[in-house]
Amino acid sequence: NHMHVGMCSIFQNPDKHTEDLNVYQNDTRLADMAEPLGFESIWTIEHHFTDYTMVPDPLQFLTYMAGRTRKVKLGSMVVVLPWHNPVLIAEQAATLDLLSDGRFDFGVGKGYRYNEFEGFCIPVEEASERFEEAMAVIRKAWGHEGRFSHHGKRWHYQDIVIEPAPVQKPHPPFWLAAGRRASLRQAANEGYNLFLDQFQTFEVMLKRFRIYQGA
Repeated sequence: NHMHVGMCSIFQNPDKHTEDLNVYQNDTRLADMAEPLGFESIWTIEHHFTDYTMVPDPLQFLTYMAGRTRKVKLGSMVVVLPWHNPVLIAEQAATLDLLSDGRFDFGVGKGYRYNEFEGFCIPVEEASERFEEAMAVIRKAWGHEGRFSHHGKRWHYQDIVIEPAPVQKPHPPFWLAAGRRASLRQAANEGYNLFLDQFQTFEVMLKRFRIYQGA
């Protein structure tokens, strides 16, 4: 066993200290260095309405990097599902998995920044139920042979088939951002790999990992 080391591209431009084009060119040049330097993965995140990080669509950037690389894994950390149509996400993620020849890791989350939910006019209190229904749709989309229908609280689909299908079977690896005890247990019970946040102490992260590991 060995530690896998990856890099994360986040495209920060605080207070607009330079042109956004320069930020994207510079961060893409850094991402291009990952594979030749021996990094094993490239990740990116999703945020909106801020120069804290300017990646509104992680799948778009990772698809771009799929064509510029040959071996590194490509991961989202995370696609915030409550803001998206889950069928479109399933199609886009499967396309990325195909174009990268099965190198995509699908990290998902509920979101946590209040200003982003406010900007989308989505109550943050709905985050969990929107996430759960979106994941149910995505799992159905990738695990169902042929056509299917879904009629839930937030989304309705009638007699659809998801094309293309991802290369990885039954689907790309799922990753979930979790911190609360219930969320950590849910991540383990539902087969997610685990994201731990970068703001806590090592002791807190180890405690959270042990909850996940125990479940």
